[in-house]
Amino acid sequence: MKYICIILLFFFFYSCRSHEYRTKVDVSNLEEITIDPQMGATLPMDSLIENIDFIKLETKADHLIGKISQILFAKDLLFVVDSEISKSINVFDLEGHFKYMISHLGTGPGEYVEVSNVCIVPGKEQIAILDRSQGRIIYYKYNGQYVSMEQVPFMNDYFEYLNSGNRAYEIYGMHDPKLGNNNQNSLIVADSTGNLIFSFFKDIYRKDFHYTKNRTLRKFEGSVYYSPNISDTIYLVKDSVVEAKYYINITQKNVTNMGFETREQFYSLLNDGYFFNGDFIELKDFTYINIMAPWGYPSVVYVHSTKKAFLNSGVGSHPFFSFLMGSPKARYKENCIVCDVPSYIVLASKTKLYGIKKSDPLLDPLFDDLTEDSNPILFFFHLNKNLK
Repeated sequence: MKYICIILLFFFFYSCRSHEYRTKVDVSNLEEITIDPQMGATLPMDSLIENIDFIKLETKADHLIGKISQILFAKDLLFVVDSEISKSINVFDLEGHFKYMISHLGTGPGEYVEVSNVCIVPGKEQIAILDRSQGRIIYYKYNGQYVSMEQVPFMNDYFEYLNSGNRAYEIYGMHDPKLGNNNQNSLIVADSTGNLIFSFFKDIYRKDFHYTKNRTLRKFEGSVYYSPNISDTIYLVKDSVVEAKYYINITQKNVTNMGFETREQFYSLLNDGYFFNGDFIELKDFTYINIMAPWGYPSVVYVHSTKKAFLNSGVGSHPFFSFLMGSPKARYKENCIVCDVPSYIVLASKTKLYGIKKSDPLLDPLFDDLTEDSNPILFFFHLNKNLK
């Protein structure tokens, strides 16, 4: 704990000196999540997960999803963001029935060149699309109707809304001169008009080292979390304070704690070590964490009530356990994580899952009418509420 406090004090001192926009770090609620990837407590998937559902996203010839980058839930709607291939947002109901697509590529009013990030606007039935290329934020109603457009106040990678309407921006490596001395930090909190409230976390970006964690800024059930680059700590971002929430203590070959100066040294350490890459889902009773390992991305379930962490053994009896691959994309309701799986991967498992059976009441609905060209399938893994 002494080591953690030293790190936090360093962040506070370095980030705030000579800056006009100041904040503080609250360490009073910091929890340590200890992960021993070799000797830690391990549970089978049957113990960690109590139920699995799936949604087959309806496939239409002119509304195909290439690669899912975000999954958002609002009211009774499901927003599936494909920022790389179709550059669109496909909207479904919670049974997977297609409703409409938001797709307005271009440079005119209400149009975007890229879908850099999508946010749910708090207090309104609207989504906000960040178009980083054009420096725009474009607003649409849930039904796809264009509302308005604004210019971003400064360069940013992506942002999330705080419940107050203020915004937390990730600006790693941007160094926008509009921000003055604050451009040396990687997190900016500003009001709805772009006026800075505070900035924090010294930006470690440099030309010869620019590794970036997978989505350092995340939002779950109204709370915004930030995990700085090459850091083992997860913070809660609030309107006037940054609260240290979790310290991820990987006890074996933790790359974050190893000395490295160059990008080559860093990647060499990843080949033989363990690293928290910012992949986590905050749930009501649990925190679901993925870490990087030489052999894959093992997952850990941290139980809030008992402060215990359990490694996923990867062994389980349910046929759908094989689709819990990589890092989940979203949280659903209280204690459910959501993974998207391409249809061709699901089809590749068909023979193995059926074995000698010709029919199975669990498998038949999944494979019925499924082709390699079908849209991805969303799997909902409900964590075991009795886990202690």
